[in-house]
Amino acid sequence: MQGEGAAEEIAAAIRLLNEFNVAQASGLREKDSQAGSLCHIDLILLTRGGGSFEDLWAFNEEVVARAIFESAIPVVSAVGHEIDFTISDFVADVRAATPSVAAEIITEGVFASRQLVVDLTQRMVRAHPRRRMNELLQRLDDLQTGLLRCTRQGTKERQVAWQNLGTRLLRVRPAQLLRQRRESLVVNQRRLRESAHVHLRNGRNRFEATEARLRLLGPEQVLARGYSITMDAATGTVIRRARDVKSGQHLRTRVKEGEISSRVEK
Repeated sequence: MQGEGAAEEIAAAIRLLNEFNVAQASGLREKDSQAGSLCHIDLILLTRGGGSFEDLWAFNEEVVARAIFESAIPVVSAVGHEIDFTISDFVADVRAATPSVAAEIITEGVFASRQLVVDLTQRMVRAHPRRRMNELLQRLDDLQTGLLRCTRQGTKERQVAWQNLGTRLLRVRPAQLLRQRRESLVVNQRRLRESAHVHLRNGRNRFEATEARLRLLGPEQVLARGYSITMDAATGTVIRRARDVKSGQHLRTRVKEGEISSRVEK
């Protein structure tokens, strides 16, 4: 539908469908004798195939938008293709990208209800008491078979284990093994003590040698060889070069036995 007057015809059709629905509802309330033949409109599908922008212009008219807005029946708008948008798409209760998509939306509830009935039927078959009883009996048989098999296998394994243990005990002779272990323990204890003594002696020797070297390098040994240490009397800074002092500076010189106070004169 397109061209001059198309918008008015679309709006009139929407209003007519609403009036028809109201009339049908009034007939049901009055309990008409032909009430069984009455029907009810659940929704209005406002649709048109693709076309140019001018071809779809009727669905942009104000009269169509108002008719959709005032409709008591839900309106599904499916005008043009996916990229086409008209004012009726925004005013309608639901907008579908294409007419085929609108058909899927409208019939989705019907197919879902059919699938629900199928699912419920299958679920009732699976939940039947006799089926459940058969499953439990089969499960019981499987458990009894598994328990018997495990019992036989466990008994056989225990018998083999006892036989192997008895053979090993006869071969090993615990008294002889215990004597060997005791002798090995005595030998290991003696080796451990000897090793500890050696490590302790070596450690003591290393400590004494290190102590002797530190003693030779200590300040007291240096002073004993005739050297001295001169320091600034105020700060205690060691004087290492003659140019580091100035005239009148008080110095303190340490020798092997005692200290000497002096003053720099240049």
